[in-house]
Amino acid sequence: MAVLNHFSACGWTREQVQNELTGQFPGLAALYGTPANQERLLSTEWAKAQAYASNGTDQNARTRKAGERDVLINNTSLTGLTGGAIKPSSAAIHQLVNDLENILYAVLDHRLQARGREGLSLRLLIRGLLGYMRAKESDIVAVGCRTLAAAMGKHHVTIARLLPVLAKASDGILTKVADARHKAADVYLIQLPEHYQQLARELTWRRGQIHAIRPVFRALGDAAALVYEAIERGRRSPTTAEIVRTTGISRNAITKALADMEALAMIRRDEGRWKTTSANLRDLATRLGVQEDYQAHISRNRRERAAWHAYLDRFLDARMMETDLYDHEREEHWIPPDDAALWLAA
Repeated sequence: MAVLNHFSACGWTREQVQNELTGQFPGLAALYGTPANQERLLSTEWAKAQAYASNGTDQNARTRKAGERDVLINNTSLTGLTGGAIKPSSAAIHQLVNDLENILYAVLDHRLQARGREGLSLRLLIRGLLGYMRAKESDIVAVGCRTLAAAMGKHHVTIARLLPVLAKASDGILTKVADARHKAADVYLIQLPEHYQQLARELTWRRGQIHAIRPVFRALGDAAALVYEAIERGRRSPTTAEIVRTTGISRNAITKALADMEALAMIRRDEGRWKTTSANLRDLATRLGVQEDYQAHISRNRRERAAWHAYLDRFLDARMMETDLYDHEREEHWIPPDDAALWLAA
């Protein structure tokens, strides 16, 4: 409904929306699940979207004072459901994440292993998205690249490059349904494709919680994060050979990661099998100096986001509508230099 409300407010017709379901908006079609649901729901939901857009326009007109110059600023956050679609319950979202984790471990991890170093980042990125999905209890994820970058200890430009690669490689699990607009991030749908549903039900859910990169692994590396996860969430305590087989990481890299974590008392070896200890990972991150780096990363994101929002707000005056800002040729995520720097350069 949020997407349909947006199209209705922009003056689209139902025919235009329907034509693009098989064109540039396959993610919107995926929200309906099946063609039968799409045929049954689209006309009803489009009527509700038109009513919503009409009510919003009338309300704005009534609240304007006579003779006052103003500008209508669209709310770019996700629109709440108006009854045309069913929002999954909290329990349904947690079950969906558990099923998706089964597919991640059984299928997707093995496919991404062949991509080498990039594959490590993609595997951790999908883990970060699933963790965010569980925390927000929603299958619609609208999270900025800087937020994901802080969760993974990487640059936001790297995340922006990896997201479309992951969407393509996820085999229908991750689908982009809306582009970033003004202050809003790209919107993704995370779902369990029909061809994976039977497999997900047959596998047993794993204990523990899925993570992207916890701060301590900013120092230890991506390989160590996946090795620790294999020990932490394994159905039984694994041997080194089993970790090599399940993670798909080279034995040399795993041997180094195990040695580094054992030296920090994060793991211990018991009769040839690896187990986690009660070590506090946050305290270890502080000891290694990466907790400060993590907090600095978050602070830097806030400053850059504030600068970007301030740059956008400069254009929202009485002479210009927000819809006039969009330019296909402009990179919307560039952070402009401050005016003082421009003056000095001149």
